[in-house]
Amino acid sequence: MVILGIDPGTATTGYGLIEIGKQEIMVKSWGLIETDKNGFKEHRLEKIYEETTALIKLHKPDCFVIEKVFFATNAKTAIAVGQAQGVMLLAAGKCGIEIFEYAPGTIKKVITGSGKSNKKEVQIHVRKILGNKVKSQKHKKTHFDNAADALAIALTHAQTINNQSSITNNQKQVKS
Repeated sequence: MVILGIDPGTATTGYGLIEIGKQEIMVKSWGLIETDKNGFKEHRLEKIYEETTALIKLHKPDCFVIEKVFFATNAKTAIAVGQAQGVMLLAAGKCGIEIFEYAPGTIKKVITGSGKSNKKEVQIHVRKILGNKVKSQKHKKTHFDNAADALAIALTHAQTINNQSSITNNQKQVKS
């Protein structure tokens, strides 16, 4: 199963693709969708939509997993991120793949064990799970946190479906 995780933003959106094998989780790709901070909003949203659609068509993920809308102290930022999320959800919907959403606290809890972890702690745990190779691409180091968050989102879904599978298998064994 291939999972596309998305950490939404307007200037910088992180993405991370993982593949779940029988015994391991492999990183397929990770990176950023970036837009010009000084560009027109409609052009930025169009670029996010087009690049999200291209990622989906290129990697053919089985599902699309995105961080849920959160409440921010800055309403202008929250609205802009919500608009970006909307075009990303539209891209996934138009491509016909299943969509899942997770709250930031849930992602942190699954990845680090604490729902109050900071970005650095999430990065450390993502590297522990996936290996140090996830930081060795040519992307700007200062923006790895967006891609690490996207990988964390994908890993959260992988863990969630793994737990559900274990629960389902246990229920089948009890009924037998």
